Amino acid sequence: MVRSLIASRVLTWDSRASAWRGRSPADQVQIPDTLQGVIVARLDRLDEDVKHVLKIASVIGRSFLYRVLAAISEATQDLDGHLRELQQLELIREKPQRLELEYLFKHALVQETAYESLLVDRRRHLHQQVGRCIEELFPDRHDGFAGLLAYHFARAEEWEKAQAYLFKAADQAGAIAGDAEALAGATAR
Repeated sequence: MVRSLIASRVLTWDSRASAWRGRSPADQVQIPDTLQGVIVARLDRLDEDVKHVLKIASVIGRSFLYRVLAAISEATQDLDGHLRELQQLELIREKPQRLELEYLFKHALVQETAYESLLVDRRRHLHQQVGRCIEELFPDRHDGFAGLLAYHFARAEEWEKAQAYLFKAADQAGAIAGDAEALAGATAR
């Protein structure tokens, strides 16, 4: 709520007084009724290209790999700048460095709100793009992405691919459970 008031310049920082100051009379400030309304208002104030990047990232998931976003984003000219702006607005944050550059939505509600703002057909198309992109970018790691690929292809309504990856994910889960059971049996002896 406070970030929304700051972004709309209702609250401004007075450096001389070292305090926040209200710019409008309190009765003229319109505050949305719900938390989702506050988030929608914040997202509506974003530049169209930045908002577009955020929406695509929301389809990828709560956390998203930079390479996947770059591959399917049409606004790749200044993708890094858009991501920096989203970080400055505290909508996303960079995950600690791993093998891949990865970002995370700071709050699940921001991701859900951005996702829900997309038309159903557009979401389905983007899920299809994400699934195919992951297959192409990580051809030797399909097993590691099986659950995620099953999710994206199911949302894209590519049922055969979704089923195939779902079976792979189930096989992995079964193997992990079997390993855990074997370890538990070995330590019980």
